[in-house]
Amino acid sequence: MRGSSILSEGASVWLAVLLVCGAVFLYINSGKGDQLSRAVRCGCYDREKIRQGQWWRMLTVGFTHIRPWHLAMNLYALYNLRFLEQFYGHVWFSAILLGSVIGGSILEYAVSKTRWSVGLSGGLYGLMFSLFLIMLHFRSVAGIRSIAATLVMNLAINFMPGIAWQAHIGGAVTGMILTEIFLLLR
Repeated sequence: MRGSSILSEGASVWLAVLLVCGAVFLYINSGKGDQLSRAVRCGCYDREKIRQGQWWRMLTVGFTHIRPWHLAMNLYALYNLRFLEQFYGHVWFSAILLGSVIGGSILEYAVSKTRWSVGLSGGLYGLMFSLFLIMLHFRSVAGIRSIAATLVMNLAINFMPGIAWQAHIGGAVTGMILTEIFLLLR
């Protein structure tokens, strides 16, 4: 049965990520007590634990959010970028999104002294910059203008206190590298 529901649009990676982020958020914000310790249990970026060998946190950070506004903004961005999954296919979309989360975490680990961080932003920056490269590749002037304005606004966010700009920049660079590989293999 075809319809206009979210599920008929090809429920796949983007929806799975959205659902996992939502479930993890609900757990982190359940009950009384310390949200940060629950976020650490769920796999947020924890510099000390990564240093002790828990490298998987460089990926699972993307599924952890503590504040409702942060979750809402990231999931809204993911929802708006979901069309890229149809363009890339499930495997490449996953590689760009999740690879960019890891790339963002690697840059954060390399240049920041931040102990903890949460969020999918590195992966979203990877997708946004990937889209920009695709627009350049296909010489879409209207698309370039549209995404360029979004990128400038998002880059301005990096100057706000408490923002892990390293994760954003690392995610953007990783997304562009993976997109170039995709285009070369295509």
